[in-house]
Amino acid sequence: MRQYCRYCAFCIDGDSFYCTELDKVLTRGQIRRENSCARFALSELGDVETGKMYSPRPGKRDDGMEQVTMLE
Repeated sequence: MRQYCRYCAFCIDGDSFYCTELDKVLTRGQIRRENSCARFALSELGDVETGKMYSPRPGKRDDGMEQVTMLE
């Protein structure tokens, strides 16, 4: 699963965005960027700005064509 600060339980919104776990002020760009924070915890309340729950994008569609090797 991809991690974004905006969906983390430790990210709060006030005068600015703040990570309570890392004790750090974040910008709007930082909360929207994918990260690999070891302390990430998915929030039950959803996005810190909109409240929408995280839903991963669907994978690339399969066009139904098979891979052909040179020996066939």
